[in-house]
Amino acid sequence: MVVTVRLPGGWIFDVMAAIRLGGTVTGYHGTSILAANAILEEGFRVSENQYDWLGDGVYFFQEAPQRAWDWAFARHGHDAAVIRAQISTAECINLLDTGWNSFMANAYDSYLSFLNRLGDQIPEQSGGNHRLDREVINYAVGVLEDLGHNVACVRAAFAEGRPVYPNSAILDLTHVQIAVRHPERCLSGIWLETAPAE
Repeated sequence: MVVTVRLPGGWIFDVMAAIRLGGTVTGYHGTSILAANAILEEGFRVSENQYDWLGDGVYFFQEAPQRAWDWAFARHGHDAAVIRAQISTAECINLLDTGWNSFMANAYDSYLSFLNRLGDQIPEQSGGNHRLDREVINYAVGVLEDLGHNVACVRAAFAEGRPVYPNSAILDLTHVQIAVRHPERCLSGIWLETAPAE
């Protein structure tokens, strides 16, 4: 059976087909040693920061341990740590797949209508603060979950940094990021990584 979502404008999306695609990937979460120990003992806490561009979730760099270490060292210095996790993407809004683009564009239009009804302003994007993306994704997840479709994670590519050589389109900090909204459903195991040799 094809299960579809209809958003304002009459747009239809086969959610069940798209959201069930996926497998298992390895994610790396940069943090501090103190926080890593707490995570290993108590589990992850979902982040709800205003700058979290993929909405609420625990953030991982997909298949990119060095990127996670770079991020952790930049923020925690010698107290940096990285946790590795196996992540199921079977209940995922996978923005690597262009099939989701129309869904997100229509979710944005629906979100604007929602803001207009409330008389609220559109959140601003600025520098590293992706408030609009965060709100649109959280809104889109809410639409799907209200219709009975579980969303355990959101995945997208993030182009960042400087060209790795002159005129290159390859940027030195580009990565795929996964925001895990429900660690209990997505994560099959977590481990503390060994720090790379300096």
